[in-house]
Amino acid sequence: MTVAADAYKTFEPGDEPIAERGPGKLYVAVVGEGVDATRPLPDDGRVVIGRVEGADIRIDHRSVSRQHAALLLGPQLAVQDLGSANGTKVRGRRLVPNQIAAISCGEPIDLGDVMIIVQQRAASAPPRHVWEHGHFEARLEEECARGTRFAVVRVHGDRDDASLEPAITGELRAMDVIGRYGPGEYEVLLVESPPADADAITARMRAACARPVQIGIARYPIDGRDPYALLRVAGGETTGDTTIRIADAMGTIDRVVERIAASTISVLITGETGVGKEVLAERLHRLSPRASRPFLQLHCAALPEALLESELFGHERGAFTGAVQAKPGLLETADGGTVFLDEIGELPPSIQVKLLRVIETRQVLPVGGLASRPIDVRFLAATHRDLEAEIAKGSFRQDLYFRLNGVSLAIPPLRRRVSEIAGLARAFLEQSADRAGRLPPGISSDALALLEAYAWPGNIRELRNVIERAAVLCEGAMIDVVHLPAETMRSRRAPAETQPIPVEEYSLDPERQRIMDALVATGGNQTEAAKIVGVSRRTLINRMIAYDLPRPRKR
Repeated sequence: MTVAADAYKTFEPGDEPIAERGPGKLYVAVVGEGVDATRPLPDDGRVVIGRVEGADIRIDHRSVSRQHAALLLGPQLAVQDLGSANGTKVRGRRLVPNQIAAISCGEPIDLGDVMIIVQQRAASAPPRHVWEHGHFEARLEEECARGTRFAVVRVHGDRDDASLEPAITGELRAMDVIGRYGPGEYEVLLVESPPADADAITARMRAACARPVQIGIARYPIDGRDPYALLRVAGGETTGDTTIRIADAMGTIDRVVERIAASTISVLITGETGVGKEVLAERLHRLSPRASRPFLQLHCAALPEALLESELFGHERGAFTGAVQAKPGLLETADGGTVFLDEIGELPPSIQVKLLRVIETRQVLPVGGLASRPIDVRFLAATHRDLEAEIAKGSFRQDLYFRLNGVSLAIPPLRRRVSEIAGLARAFLEQSADRAGRLPPGISSDALALLEAYAWPGNIRELRNVIERAAVLCEGAMIDVVHLPAETMRSRRAPAETQPIPVEEYSLDPERQRIMDALVATGGNQTEAAKIVGVSRRTLINRMIAYDLPRPRKR
């Protein structure tokens, strides 16, 4: 059966995105290799489906044409082939170009090797499951690893507003995820949502709430590439005050940071997950002459290897399937600024080679390009891995290690800095209270004792989460043990040998002493001393400058 095209409302290119037209009573399910998804549909109009970036419903699959087909929504549900290469099939029959065929809900339609099915929403949706924060964060990590576009939304309303949760969940799609951060505070993962769709859904959530709410949004990868950066942005946080307070607690290391910030030397930051490596990197950038230029943070484990090269170095038009236009790489967008390579130990070997070439030549060669482009960036890197052990195993290049390791900053874990816990906890309380518009509560002696006795496997990141949740749960003027995850914390106390000890023992003094000993042992021969320390001669000289070491005279 065919129907007339003039029975449908027409949307021209540049009209409002599909997310702003609805959602209506229908949605479309997309089923295919690597492209499983669902999308809401408006009640009427023409919805273009294709591989091109501007399609209403984009399906990035090799068998789908740039503008493959259109769903026609209105008095009769129909589909129209738009001259696709691999065809549009309805009930097993291929449509001729521009042919319109009536379809019904639940009927499969083949677009090349991908199947779409238009389905009707249930009249009354079942209650939405609201996850706890731990599950939400794990789901967010999975989404970052996938590398597709999505958004994170934080909603903060009145804790006694019973209509808040239904108002938020009523605007979400089946594939979205919602979590409860605390009373009156929710976090939402908008899966596979370009910025325009995410903004439209967020606007509908705000309009659906009966009382005023605070809503923050973070878009991957624009606002961050790891869960913690995205949650910070969605929570409306800035890194300024936090960075200063955390860095000041680091004593000796902070003084070294202030000394080397003005240079262009590469810095390798090491430490366990959650100790604040990214915070230290941001401080280095802010104190440097490049502070007014971009600070680009790249999580090396967040992007699949297949996408990492084109994301870092850019690509030329036609370099691979889907490269419809030339695109500058992320390194080029940071020109004049600082590039922070987080978890550098996760970088695939093939990318290590190309990154080494960029660091050495200060030029990038886009994928499919013939000419390199100059860049001016400073490289900072961080890892929780033992890179020297990775070099011994052959999984990390020694020459890249030497290039990145101009100065090494080793951040001790929080369990070895117990004297700092009280100050950090109070700083996090003040920030949380500022966002909520209330006076910060105090911390009882019992609660502080529990905080200081805990082993903190998640380090500062875990402390921040614990304190923020305690601030939300606390209705009085004092945070007590009842507001903390006491059972978990009591079961994981810090070992006796990790009780408070001076920060100086974990400063750079041991490395400084090793360099001095090596220089003395070799009579001031820097080449031989570098071999003893295990670094290049240039790295040794850079560290001597950073540590303000005099050069011993030859015997």
